[in-house]
Amino acid sequence: MADKTIIFSDQEQMQIEGIVIDKDGDEALRYLADLLVRIKPHFGHACGPKAAEGPPGHG
Repeated sequence: MADKTIIFSDQEQMQIEGIVIDKDGDEALRYLADLLVRIKPHFGHACGPKAAEGPPGHG
């Protein structure tokens, strides 16, 4: 997997600090789930895995 750089806003940094200070496991899991969406690759319809499954010229 390729290296990624994530930039957090000041608000996001404060949210992370609050989660850690409060030791809020449920909120931490929600935050990480949202973060995963940001770091996963997003393929466009033309270059994603579905394009290779259809007939030539239809992806």
